[in-house]
Amino acid sequence: MLDADNLATLTVTELVAHIRELRNTNAQLRRQLHPAGPLPAAHALTEELMRQTALLTRLGIEFREDLEPTTLLQQTLQTITLHLPADEATAILIGTDQTPAHALTVSLGSPRLLPHERTTELLKHGSAGWALRHGSSIVLLDLANDAQRFHLRELQSGGSLIATPIHQSAATAGVLLIYRLATHAFSSHDLILIESIAAQLGVALGAARLYQQHRLRQQYILTLLDFGQSSGANLSPGDVAARCHTIATETFAARWGLLFLRSSPQSQPEWIAPTNLSLDVPVAAASGAAQLTTESQSVVTIAITDDQTCIALPLIHDGNAIGSLALGYTSAQSQPSAIDWKLLELFARQAATMCTTLQLVSRLREQTQLLEGLIAERTNQLQRSRDLLRIVFDSLPQGVALLDETERLVAANTVFAGQIVGRHPRDLVGKTYAHLLRMLERAAPTTIELLADTQKERRRLRLRQVFPEGERSYIVERMEIPPSHGQPASRLEFWRREQ
Repeated sequence: MLDADNLATLTVTELVAHIRELRNTNAQLRRQLHPAGPLPAAHALTEELMRQTALLTRLGIEFREDLEPTTLLQQTLQTITLHLPADEATAILIGTDQTPAHALTVSLGSPRLLPHERTTELLKHGSAGWALRHGSSIVLLDLANDAQRFHLRELQSGGSLIATPIHQSAATAGVLLIYRLATHAFSSHDLILIESIAAQLGVALGAARLYQQHRLRQQYILTLLDFGQSSGANLSPGDVAARCHTIATETFAARWGLLFLRSSPQSQPEWIAPTNLSLDVPVAAASGAAQLTTESQSVVTIAITDDQTCIALPLIHDGNAIGSLALGYTSAQSQPSAIDWKLLELFARQAATMCTTLQLVSRLREQTQLLEGLIAERTNQLQRSRDLLRIVFDSLPQGVALLDETERLVAANTVFAGQIVGRHPRDLVGKTYAHLLRMLERAAPTTIELLADTQKERRRLRLRQVFPEGERSYIVERMEIPPSHGQPASRLEFWRREQ
């Protein structure tokens, strides 16, 4: 080691050798302290990674706040064009039939919808279609040359382009396209970042799709509950058939919905024409499926034509098939999922309950009309019989009075009311027997004497009245009527005038 106190004793050659040794040691220490290269390059890489991480975190937070696909696309594309070296960003979403569902592009912060023709061309002949078919990203650093090499037709003629698929679980939901005017403008870090953004966008779109399905199924359930709670008494079978068709087309995306009902347990199901609806549907072919599902009490699926399929569900109530519900779908439409099948079964149960209610109400009305007719006929018979009894009652030459168990007058003929008491019969009904006797006493002095019984079941009285013009005498015979058939006991009196 050098000693600072002995530097003056060293020669120039020794000092130069010691300086070289110090420089070598200093260089070695610097290499150990900075193995990744110069300090500014390491700082730039760290800042770039932090910026990309912050961008992904920001997108992840924003994706949680929005669950609408178009808004998610616009938000992602605008973020890419503002925070990444990108002159244009495009996103294309495809449906279950591999046709474009949403296509949006953002350039200089302004979003615009991509025309359907250009979207279709990109999916058939562009890098977007290549990424979807291969399920991996494609990077075109020199678009003018690379497009010819891959036999692609792009919207731009030059620059750099990255196309990466947007995955959802095992399916591909769409493709994300990032474009720059300059060639060789993307690095491997840019590709990793764009693929990460596409992955986050796929997760967000999947959540949005599940949320929309949840909301739709919630609305479907409310629609079916409202359908089941409808008052069947105010509806006709045609009204129910019209509602079934509306729910089948609007809720379950069917082309048509037909209702078939049995008129009796042994009859074949017949088509119920919907009220105020004119349908052009293959009723004859659907009736075959309705007959099969009614007899088997299970779901039947048959092909009506090359592009139409009929799904028939049985309408079962208390273990018996009362009809069928037939829904028509085209070949391009997807078959119902497991959850949709549960909703379809609920739809069929609600329809079966409503149709059963209609049938019961119809039978009840028929029975009510029959009963009303019988009551009217029996009332007329009783009225005629009562009129005949009244004629016979009034034609008797002696007075007749019927008293109930409380000694109140129930009925009297015209002889008793008019000739004996001197009142109209309706004025006497309800009066007590004592009140009747007081009315007779007020008309003239009256005496009553008990006569000897000639018959044990009857009592005989003699009632005399003294009028100025002369005396009147009546023989009153009382006959007790015992209770029978729930009717209380009563008493019948015959008033016969003595000569």
